[in-house]
Amino acid sequence: MHRRILLTILALALTVSCAGLLTVSAAWEEVDVVVNKSNSIGPLSREEVRRMFMGDKSSWPGGKRITVLMLAVDQPERAVILREVLKMNESDYTKYFLQAAFTGRVLAAPKDLPSPAQMKARLAANPNAIGYLNKQDVDDSVRVLLRLP
Repeated sequence: MHRRILLTILALALTVSCAGLLTVSAAWEEVDVVVNKSNSIGPLSREEVRRMFMGDKSSWPGGKRITVLMLAVDQPERAVILREVLKMNESDYTKYFLQAAFTGRVLAAPKDLPSPAQMKARLAANPNAIGYLNKQDVDDSVRVLLRLP
C-alpha cells in the first residue's frame, strides 16, 4: 500500500517536472518582432519596441499610425513579449491598457489575434502593423526588426 502511494507521488512529481521543462523550453524559443516587408523602418532596440507596444510611440516616421498586434493570451510567444519586452505579466498588461484607455493615454489598445497564421496574414496586409512570430513562422511576407530573447 505504501509502495503504491510512493510510486503515485513519484509519478506525479515526474509529470509536473517534465511539464515544467516543456513549458520553459517552449517559452524560450526565439520570437521575432516583425513588420510588413514594405515597412522601411530599420532594426529596433527592445526599448523602442516596448514604447511601441505600450502605446508611448504611436506613429512611424512619416506620421502613419502604428497598429500593434498581439497574439491571444494562450500563445507562448505572447508570454515572451510580455516578459522580455514589456517586463510585465498578463495581469499587469491588462491593467495597464484598461487604465491607459480610460485616461486617453493610448489611442488604441493592441489588437489580439488568435493564431500565428492570422498574425502573419494581418502583418502582410497592413504596412503600418507591428507584431511578433515564433522564428519558425517567419517567412518573406514579413521583415524582422528584433530577435528575442
